[in-house]
Amino acid sequence: MDISTQIILSLTLYKIVSLLVGTVFAYMGYRLFMSGIWGHAGELETGFGDNKLALKKAAPGTFFVLFGAIVISITLYKGLEFKNNQNDSVTDSYVEIIEADDNEMPEKPPF
Repeated sequence: MDISTQIILSLTLYKIVSLLVGTVFAYMGYRLFMSGIWGHAGELETGFGDNKLALKKAAPGTFFVLFGAIVISITLYKGLEFKNNQNDSVTDSYVEIIEADDNEMPEKPPF
């Protein structure tokens, strides 16, 4: 099995496992919610841009469902992306040594 096939299989397996983990979290949250467990789980406050989201006195299942939905959404949004990074050309790298006084700032960056 060549390296590109291994990369494709590992990325596909990673995405499938991510979707399964998100689904399991969402299902566990659903089961907690439906079983009637209404403990004081806490509060969640977050903001993004000018928007603010506040979740107060939520059931524990709500947090599991939200986390599972976030994992699933990110996994689906990213999608599968395969890049061929094999490049046969050689890139040159070098180190430049600059001798200067300790009190002087260099005219240009050393890179």
